[in-house]
Amino acid sequence: MSWRERLATQRAEKIQKVPGDLLTKPTKGAFVSFVSTPDGHSEKIAASSDPAVRVNIRPVLLELADRLGIDGVHVHRIPSADLALWAAIPDGSLRAFLLALDDTATRQAGKVPLDDTAAIHCRHCGPVYAHPGIAAVLPVVDGWPRALGCPWCAIRKAGGYIPRPLVTCGDCQYFTPDTINPPAGMGTCASGHGMHYPMKAHRCAGYLISTEKRDLA
Repeated sequence: MSWRERLATQRAEKIQKVPGDLLTKPTKGAFVSFVSTPDGHSEKIAASSDPAVRVNIRPVLLELADRLGIDGVHVHRIPSADLALWAAIPDGSLRAFLLALDDTATRQAGKVPLDDTAAIHCRHCGPVYAHPGIAAVLPVVDGWPRALGCPWCAIRKAGGYIPRPLVTCGDCQYFTPDTINPPAGMGTCASGHGMHYPMKAHRCAGYLISTEKRDLA
């Protein structure tokens, strides 16, 4: 019996006849939540304040993850105690939840999430990739959208690898221009990240915008 059939059976059992052939309404607490799928359809998910009658939502999450192209291993890692919370969430939130799980796992693997195509400057992490929607609302200073924190902060604190957008030494605080040819000569790096020409684009974890001291805590 599918979960939809079990739901229908449970709802039918809650309707009880009383004298006079009148029907009582189902008891409060049981309800149905709807989850939108990428193809525009809605799927019903049974939910209840009583854990004993709650439908297991993990198979629903696995099916939705498959439709979104998300690895089902993320769903299997969700603690069983947390699944009950997701049986009653608003329509569409399951999709956002799974996408967030996938993005976090991608960053932990040292890769950039597919939709994070904008370069921003985090006060703690330096230059990192972020979603264009985030970059659009950040203040722009010295040509960089600036943030006090970012999704990569947790990766940095855990010692993980952070993919970097391209930067140039010419506007980095650690860069000392060449004395013979300051505009284009190979200068030196006070942070020990190698010597580059001031206009040479490269990736650098130590890049620091010249007008700001970064708090590395």
